[in-house]
Amino acid sequence: MKNKYRTFSEARKFVHSLKLKSNKKWRVYCRSGKRPVDIPTNPNRIYKKEWITWGDWFGTGTIAKYYIKYRSFSEARKFVHSLKLKKQSDWREYTKSGKKPADIPSDPNVVYKNKGWKRMGDWLGTGNLSAKERSKGYKSFQEARKFVRKLGFKNREEWMRYCKSGKKPADIPTSPLVYKKEWIDYGDWLGTGYKHEKKFSSFVIARRFAHSLKLNSQKKWHAYAQSGKKPSDIPSNPQFNYKKEWEGWGDFLGTGNISNVDKMYIPFKEARRFAIKLGFKSGNEWLKFSKENKKLLDEKRIPASPRNVYEEEWQGMGDWLGTGTISNANKKFKPFKDARKFVRSLKIKSQSGWSKYKKSGKKPTDIPATPALVYKMEWVSWADWLGTRNVATRQREILLHEEAEKQAHILVKKLGINSKKDWIDAKKAGKIPDNLPSQPWSYYTESNTKKRRKK
Repeated sequence: MKNKYRTFSEARKFVHSLKLKSNKKWRVYCRSGKRPVDIPTNPNRIYKKEWITWGDWFGTGTIAKYYIKYRSFSEARKFVHSLKLKKQSDWREYTKSGKKPADIPSDPNVVYKNKGWKRMGDWLGTGNLSAKERSKGYKSFQEARKFVRKLGFKNREEWMRYCKSGKKPADIPTSPLVYKKEWIDYGDWLGTGYKHEKKFSSFVIARRFAHSLKLNSQKKWHAYAQSGKKPSDIPSNPQFNYKKEWEGWGDFLGTGNISNVDKMYIPFKEARRFAIKLGFKSGNEWLKFSKENKKLLDEKRIPASPRNVYEEEWQGMGDWLGTGTISNANKKFKPFKDARKFVRSLKIKSQSGWSKYKKSGKKPTDIPATPALVYKMEWVSWADWLGTRNVATRQREILLHEEAEKQAHILVKKLGINSKKDWIDAKKAGKIPDNLPSQPWSYYTESNTKKRRKK
């Protein structure tokens, strides 16, 4: 420990006095310039032997989940069974109540994964299964419907009240729509007048009736079907009853809307030819146009989202619009060392010089305009990229982290620096000495330190 820090107990006592509640607040405090130089920013590394947890360091008593020693699954489940909770929402309320013991996890499905966890019904002791689990053990449609009809319910509301009462057997679904192939409607399900062999109106008559309602979505149709106003000879789920004639909800309701799945688009080359003629320069222009001209695109059978429709032919928005622009994600750049070697040969002296060069039109397409973003792993600095200074010499000039930290604290107080921008402005103004980096928060990261050691 090169720096002379306070002993762990003294440092912890000081931090307790700050009344900080979290790591985030600790980091904010460390950046504020108020932290004494003999209190480390990374106490978990400096005081390895004495270190317990951040909760201990702050004095909050909070323990990170990975430090908590939970009860065994069987013991924890036994405790939870004693609470007599009925459903998952009850469990969530209990975990937020403050009554839960610390050694009982809030997320048992994560903590006891592969250690006994089955499902919430088993955890609470109710025996309830999830909808997915129940679907595998339901009675057949005929058996379930026979059972339901014996209950004598007159409408869907009575059925839903029964489902919530807790009396319904687990092998009878709350939503009989799980029987997609056999399902007709609630009248048939409850036995209030509709029979399985009920003959509905022809598709043409049913569609003409649906058109007269002027409903503009499938959601509104289902709301109407459940309102009690629907004639008995019109099915609630026409897509099941008129399978041969069915051409989509847009056709049945008369809106003309066609789902993306059902649309037949023109070939990619024809669609791209149309897009290129529009003369757009960016994807944003195409997006705006497609939103404002939905009807036109539908008529011409051109997708608003061509990337999703023409997956095999798609080569980017630049190709679609004919601009030739390629996104960074789709470009193939030279390896970092080759690109840097090329850039250094240009003898550009500054970042502003690089900015002028990339706008000149002379830059090869395999050299990125924003190298810091493209070469995140290899990137060191603009001086390194342009070759304006000997990097090894520059690195020797910059102070080591602990000494730099001491100097920085003095400067922060002296110059009244409160943010990264203030620091950068002070550096540009010549108020920060050369032996301190212009962006210390990036320069002193662990990954950058390793890179410098390798060079």
